[in-house]
Amino acid sequence: MTASASPIAETSLGRVRGVALEDGLVFRGIPYAQDPVGDLRFAPPVEPEPWSGVRPAEEFGPAVPQTVDLGRREMFGLPDYVTSEAGSLTLNVWTPAVDDARRPVLVWIHGGAFSWGSGSDPVYDGHRLSTRRDVVVVTMNYRLGALGFLSLPGVQGSGNAGLLDQLAAFHWVSRNIAGFGGDPANVTVFGQSAGAVSTAAHLAAPRSRGLFHQAILQSGSGEMVLSAEEASARAVEFAALLGTVPEDLDRLRAVPVEDLLAAQERFDAIMEERGELAAFLPVVDGVLLSESPLDAVSAGRGAPVPLILGSTRDEARLFTELLPGPDLGEDDLLALLSDHPDPAAARSGYAALEERTAPGDLFAAVLGDRLFAAPTERLAIAHAHAGHPTWRYEFRYRSPVRDGALGACHSLDIPFVFDQLDTDAARRFAGSDAPAALADRIGAGWVALARTGVADWPPFDPESRRTLLLDEHSAPVDDPYGARRALWPEQGQLASGGSSTR
Repeated sequence: MTASASPIAETSLGRVRGVALEDGLVFRGIPYAQDPVGDLRFAPPVEPEPWSGVRPAEEFGPAVPQTVDLGRREMFGLPDYVTSEAGSLTLNVWTPAVDDARRPVLVWIHGGAFSWGSGSDPVYDGHRLSTRRDVVVVTMNYRLGALGFLSLPGVQGSGNAGLLDQLAAFHWVSRNIAGFGGDPANVTVFGQSAGAVSTAAHLAAPRSRGLFHQAILQSGSGEMVLSAEEASARAVEFAALLGTVPEDLDRLRAVPVEDLLAAQERFDAIMEERGELAAFLPVVDGVLLSESPLDAVSAGRGAPVPLILGSTRDEARLFTELLPGPDLGEDDLLALLSDHPDPAAARSGYAALEERTAPGDLFAAVLGDRLFAAPTERLAIAHAHAGHPTWRYEFRYRSPVRDGALGACHSLDIPFVFDQLDTDAARRFAGSDAPAALADRIGAGWVALARTGVADWPPFDPESRRTLLLDEHSAPVDDPYGARRALWPEQGQLASGGSSTR
C-alpha cells in the first residue's frame, strides 16, 4: 500500500491507522505491551489484547513516568514529557511505504541514564532517516527508574523490567514489521548512552538472540551493570524512603506514582552524593543476564552479530559544562586520578593532549575516558577477538555553542544520526551551522551496516585498532587512542559499575 490520507497497516493484534507525511508514513503510539499498572507494575510485560476495527496510531503515547530531566531542558530546550503509567508501553514506526519491499529495520533504544527519555522525543524523529535511506525506523518507550530497574524479591525478571520491555518490543518487530514494509530477518538495534548499554545487554542475553542481526552502540559499554547483591541493597534503601521494604510488593504496587517519583528524586541525590551517577542500572540477575555483557562477549557467549561501537571525543563535557553542579578544581582532578600509579604524571599527560587545561577541563577528559572511551575499547577488542565483525568510530565534531565549551560532548551525535540538524533543538545544542555532510556520512555508515551487515569503513582489529574519526572531514586512522591509553590505569582498575549512562 502506498502513502494515502489514512495509511493502514496490519499487525498480529489488529489494524492500525497512521499518518501520511509529505514523503513517507508514521505510525505513532502502537501498544506492544499491556499497561504496566496494578499487578503488572514491576512485572514483566504482557502482550496486549487484540482489538477489532482500525486502531488510530496518529499520536504518540505518553512517556513513562520519570523525574524531571534537566538535561533535556538544557541540551535541547524542550518541554517536559507528558507521562503516565497507563498507555506508556508503545512504539512508533516510520516507513517509506506500507508494501512488500522488505526494507532494513533500525530499532532505536533511547538514552537517559535509565531514568529519563521517550521514543517520542522529537530529537529521535525517524522520518528523514527512514525516507532518505529507504529503511524502517522504530523507536520505543520502556520503563525507567524504579519502575523499570528496582530489584524486588519474588518478582520474575525483577530489576530488569525495562530490558524486558525492550525485548517485548523486539518480539513485536519480529512478528509485525513486515506489515510496515520492513524485513524481520534484517533488524539492527542501535542506541545511545543507556540505550547503548541496553544494546550491549541484549548482546549478552540469550533470550534476545536471533531477534536482531546487527548492532550499533553509541557512547555505551558492556560494563555498566549491577550485581544482584548491589541491586538488592539499593532496593532496600529505596523502599525505606517509601516507609516499606522490598518484600512488601502489594504496598509498592499501591504507592501513587507521584510518591514513587519523589522518592526516586531523593534516591538520585543520595547516589550522586556517593559518586554513583546512575541510581538504576541493568542487573546481573541470573535470569536475563548471567554475567556482564563484557564478560559474556569476552568468553565468546555474546551474540555473533556485526557491531559498530564508538564514543564522542569529549563525552563528559555534557556533565561538567551543561548540567548544574559545583565548579571542579585541582583537588577533584587529583581525586579522580588517585587510582593511577602516578597521578601527577597522568595529569601532565592529559594537559599535554588537551587544548583546554584548567582542572575542570582535564577532569572532563579523564572522566570521559573512564566512562566511555576505555570501556568501548575493551568491548571492541572482546567482540573482535571472538571472531565477529567489528567497526569502531570516534565522533569529533565540536559544538560551537557556549564558546565551544561543550566540545564533542555526550549526545551531540544524536541529531546527526537522525539528520535533524535544522531543528531548533539541534541548533541549540550543535550550533546553527552544523555540517550536513557529517550527518550524511554517519547515516551512510549506519545504514550500510543495516543493509548489508558490513560498515563502509575498514574494520577494527585488536592489532591496528582502526577507528573512523567522524568530523567535518572524516577518515579512518590506526589507534588514535595510543597516547591517551598510556594514561589510563590498569584495565582491572577501570570498573564502571555505577557509572553514568546519561
